[in-house]
Amino acid sequence: MTSQRGQVLVFVALVLPIVLLPAAAVHARLEQATWSAAESSVQQIDAGALRAGKGITLDQLTVEAVASDALAAEDPNATIERLLVDGLYVTVETSETLQLPLNFLGAAAVRLRAKATARLTFGYESPSSFLPFSVSTL
Repeated sequence: MTSQRGQVLVFVALVLPIVLLPAAAVHARLEQATWSAAESSVQQIDAGALRAGKGITLDQLTVEAVASDALAAEDPNATIERLLVDGLYVTVETSETLQLPLNFLGAAAVRLRAKATARLTFGYESPSSFLPFSVSTL
């Protein structure tokens, strides 16, 4: 009986990293793509509302399109589960189904999820030396 336990322990010690490492890598890619989609989409200001004097708001349709495009560019297998625009905040929730390399514990696939929130802020802390402004001191 002891040798069977040892065999199972060795099997799990060898197989578990094979199963979990790809899942961890895919989840890291999903988180990065979700963050990128949120950051890109929060920059979509509604120019019509701004010109009409209604203040700075986000254009819902453009936010959705940019988030979808940014996510597809970074992780084509991911899907947007939920996209919420609340004032100057954009929250993107995504998921991706990952097929496991082995039918481990009866699950042939797992669903990975990620969530990112971005906020539009105004101004900057200090000017950049890379801006294309003239530096004449005359």
